[in-house]
Order: sequence, then C-alpha cells, then structure tokens
Amino acid sequence: MQKNLLRDAFARIDIFTSLTIIGPGAEALLAMREGESGEPVPRLLDDDAVAELRAIPGVRYVQPQLSVESFVRFEGRTRRIGIGGAPIEVDFNPRFRDFIAGRHLRAGESDTVIVTERFLTRLRQKVTGNRSRPAGGPFAAGPVRTDDERRREAETLIGQELTLLTLPQKSGETALFGIPLPGEPGQDEEPDRFEKRNFRIVGVLKAADGIDFQPGGNLLAWLPFDEVRRLRDAQGDSLRQLGEMLAGETGYQNAELRVVDLAQVEPVRNELKRRGFNFFSLSNQLEDIQRVFLIVNASLALIGGLALLVASFGISNTMIMSIRERTREIGIMKAIGGADGEIMKIFFVEAGLIGFAGGLLGLFGGWAVDRVANLLANQWVARQAGQAIRQIEFFSIPWYLAAGAILFALVVSLIAAIYPARYAAKIDPIRALRYD
Repeated sequence: MQKNLLRDAFARIDIFTSLTIIGPGAEALLAMREGESGEPVPRLLDDDAVAELRAIPGVRYVQPQLSVESFVRFEGRTRRIGIGGAPIEVDFNPRFRDFIAGRHLRAGESDTVIVTERFLTRLRQKVTGNRSRPAGGPFAAGPVRTDDERRREAETLIGQELTLLTLPQKSGETALFGIPLPGEPGQDEEPDRFEKRNFRIVGVLKAADGIDFQPGGNLLAWLPFDEVRRLRDAQGDSLRQLGEMLAGETGYQNAELRVVDLAQVEPVRNELKRRGFNFFSLSNQLEDIQRVFLIVNASLALIGGLALLVASFGISNTMIMSIRERTREIGIMKAIGGADGEIMKIFFVEAGLIGFAGGLLGLFGGWAVDRVANLLANQWVARQAGQAIRQIEFFSIPWYLAAGAILFALVVSLIAAIYPARYAAKIDPIRALRYD
C-alpha cells in the first residue's frame, strides 16, 4: 500500500515533485525597510531570481504564477473569469499536458488563447440572484458525459473568438480591481467605454478529475505570459499599485518549481533554504506519511509474526496427530526395511502440501480483500471529490509478493514439520506393531 500510494497514486496527481516559491510581498518589504521585521525577509521573486532558480541542479523548470481577473465576452455572454499566463515551453508542465481538443500556444502568437473545459460551463451557466449554496455542496457532481461527447463539444470551440474587455488607458484614469466602471453621463456608446481585444481559441484543456491540485486550478483561460503581464500592469488593482509605489518592485507573488523526481526534492529544498527563498511543498508531509506507514508496517509485522507462530504450532500438532493415527503403518514400513530418512520424507511432503495449499488459500483471500478495499477506497474518494475519478490502485499484490508468500508458507510448514518427522522416524517398529 505504501508503495502504491506514495509512488503511483500521488505520482498520478504529480504534486510531490512541485514546490511553490513564495515572494515577500509589499508588506514584508515595508516591514524590513522600517526595521520591524523580526524574521529574515525572503528573497525577492523577480526575473533574476527565477533565472537563478532554474540553474539549481535537479530543477526541471520554474514558472512564475501570473494571473488576473477580467471580463470576457463569448457567444453574446459577458462573465468575469480568471486568466493565467501560460509559458510557451511546456514539455514537463503537467498543467498543459492533456488537451481534449486543439493544441498549446506557440511562440509569436499574441492573439491566441487556450481555455479549459470548465470555461464553457462557466460562460453558459445561468446566473441568478439566488446566492444560497446549491444542493450537494461545493463538490456536487455535474451531468455525466462520455469522453466522445466532451471531445465533440470542445472541438466546437476551436477557432472561435474570445473578446477581452478592458478599461481604456487614459491619462489620469486608473482601474479599480479590473471592474469596468460606468462612463460619464452621455457616454452611451460601448466603444468609448471599453477596449476590446479578440483572441482566437486554439486549444481546450481537459478538466482534471476530482479536485485539481495543480497551481492555477481555478483559472478558466490562459494567454501568453507576456500578454498577461501587460494586462496586469495596465489593469492592476489600486492596492497593488499603491504597494509598489511604497515598497518598490515586489516581483511575482509566487512561482511553481518542479524537480526532476522525488529523490531530488530534499537537495533542492536545502539549496532553496541556503539561498534565502521562502517555499512550500506537499513533500514536507512525506516524512509524516512515511512515519505513519512505518508504524503500520511494524504493527502488521508483529501481527503477522504472531499468526505465523500460531500457524506453525497448528501444523506441528496436526502432524503429530497424524503420526499417532498411523503408528502401526509406520511400524510396518520400518519392519519391511523403510529407512528413517524415507519416513521423514513422507511427512515433509505432507507438510509441504499443507503449506502450499494454505499459501494458495491465503493468497486468494488476500486478493479478494484487496479488490474490496480498492473498491471502497475509490468510492470514498469519489464521494469526497463529488464526481467520478480515475481508478486508483491503493492496494495491489505484485507477482513477486504472491510467489514469495507461497514460498514462505511452504518454508514455515517444513520447519514446523521437523519435530513430527523426527518423532515418526524414531518410533520403535516392535512397539508400533503392538500399538492399538
């Protein structure tokens, strides 16, 4: 279970090789300048810091997280959505790995956009004045659709245009949280109030099953990174602009750093601490998880050892009872020339057959429990996520473990048969023939 959960199940959602680098922010920089910071302020997360992070051995890539909220218009509907900045090079980035239709952004394309499957749901969702929580909670499952239906719907988006609405950049005018403000009286023409920019949809990202653990999981559209940077600078909220006026350049709020594999997580973490970067990673919880598994493994080993001890006594007792019931037969075999070794072989073969049969029955029972446990575990995870998820093998019995279990049962039965076999071989044939 430990191997499956840590290597396979967690590797499938690919979260333990990712670290989130956190920038200091304007408030921390101001506190440092004013001498009120009781702790070391983390490194500024700017472009130079990102380049430094990318050069650390064991780092696969570093991607600053940049996102804005803005109003978009699609199919005659206007909604406010989260828009993220997407890199062009995404060879190892799981966020942009699985497209249900279309492709990723390409270098030199400034007027293209990729959206998620949830984008269409958000744009076509009926908006009402009822703000109460919908039935089923925040993870209520939506209508179940086949992969072909989802793919056909996604393909209808390719080539369509998405209109981004922004405030016009006029002297003396600032944006407030990216929300379009009403124009002056008499300004009724929409072109005077908004700037429109059309982006062509070139790809649709497949929605993640269950809860999306990847950074930017709540974003519905992705523009080229530089376009989002310009949009943030032009339409940034007043508090961020005020913070930069007071503290200077604050850099990125955070960045995603991904290492090559789990073995490189600890060296990279140590290097980040040495260089003064502040970071967070779910891999910090690996030690606690491994400690829990160590306790579970020790408990199971103790229970298994006691079970084997009891089983060995049971096998010995069964063999001794068999010897007592066949004492006359043993006496006859020895009387006609049967050697002690041949008598012992007979009981060793019987003990081996008992161990082999017991190992097969135990293996079948373990497989049945394994199937039931996997079914129940996946049903529980699906209920927590509120929708169907891919099947995860939390418990499995590999072939080498199955073969080892049968071999181990055979060895234990043979060891348990040593005393009964020696006892049978030492029986006096004269006394055995008189035994009734």
